Parts: sequence; C-alpha cells; structure tokens
Amino acid sequence: MIKAIIFDMDGVISDTQKLHSLVESEILSRFDVNITPNEITQRYSGVKTKEFVSDLLSAKGAKFDINELMIEKWQKMEKLAEQTVDPVEGIFELINLCKKLNFKTAVGTASNINYATKVLKSLNVFKYFDFIATSDMVKVGKPAPDIFLLAAEKISMLPTDCVVIEDGINGMIAANRANMKCIGLVKNIDFETYPTQNQVLSLKDINEIFLNTI
Repeated sequence: MIKAIIFDMDGVISDTQKLHSLVESEILSRFDVNITPNEITQRYSGVKTKEFVSDLLSAKGAKFDINELMIEKWQKMEKLAEQTVDPVEGIFELINLCKKLNFKTAVGTASNINYATKVLKSLNVFKYFDFIATSDMVKVGKPAPDIFLLAAEKISMLPTDCVVIEDGINGMIAANRANMKCIGLVKNIDFETYPTQNQVLSLKDINEIFLNTI
C-alpha cells in the first residue's frame, strides 16, 4: 500500500535538468571532452556530477581539481536558480493530491542541498516536503539506492511503502534497487528502454486511480 511519494527534483518538480546539462557540457568542453547537453541528460541524469565528470576527464587524461570544478558548477547553478526556475507541468496539482491522500512526501535528488533548497523555495513548494534528500548526504549517488533509502528512513517509511517519481533512467534503477515502486516520467512510452512498467507522459496522468493500480 502506498504511503509516501518520493520525487526526483530536476525534470520532475523543476524544469532544470537542461540547466545542469548546459553547465556540465561547458565545463567539460574546456578539457576537450565534447559531449552535448542532450547526451549528458540521456546518459547521466540523476548521477552525481562529481562522479561522471571525474570519469570523463580521467578517461581523457586531463589534469583537473574536481572539487574546484564542482564549486564552479554549483555557483553557476545557484545563480541560475535565482534568475528563473520553471515548474514541470502538473507538479502543483500532484503535490496537492498527495496531501489530499495523506501521503508523506520527500525529495530525492542528485543536486546538493543549497541548490535544491533554492529551487524548491523559488517554486514555493519547499514547505510541502517532509524531507529533502540530496547527493551531498550520501556516499554514493544514483543508480545506487542510497538517496531514496535515506529519504524513506527520514520520513519513517518502509521502502515497500514508497513510490518514486523519476525522469532519469539511473534514478529509475535506483528506485528498483531500493525496493520501491517507480513511476517513470518519460518522453515516450517504451517498456524496453525504461526500467519501470509504470510510465506516464505527464504528471497530470498520475491521479488517485493510477496510484491505486501500481
């Protein structure tokens, strides 16, 4: 029985995944690692930036200070969050539904806590979540289950009572590894590509009837 919903943030709550990919692509290009923002989104959405950037730069044989690069990345992201943050269509209605059904709600995001807080407050939804689990709170990011397990623990829920809403393949894998049900917010229904059978094209497709069927 569903008792809690854990939301990914970038791409599920806020339309900000594209901002991450743009900043990361620009940083990588300075080291002659040419990967487009779209490729980053497809391959690394939900993965800790520090992990995949380190892997790509090391494979290139580049000399770099990953901590300095991460400081630069998050400074840029926080400035962008202060300028404009757009909500994903249907998110406000879905949060209201969760509260109507008395679900606990949490966020499980690969972003860090400072950025996540700014984004959620910018959208005026921070107050509706019982806990915000971020990548800087765990040792291993998605596709490991740690972020979602932390969120469940902090809201006093068993993993089997939780449903994760994710737009990234790595996040969907993480939900599966956490032994949680997962709803994939996808661009096209494709049961072979996405590691979840519960797929929607819009958050507006997630209603009480849908939640009772998963």
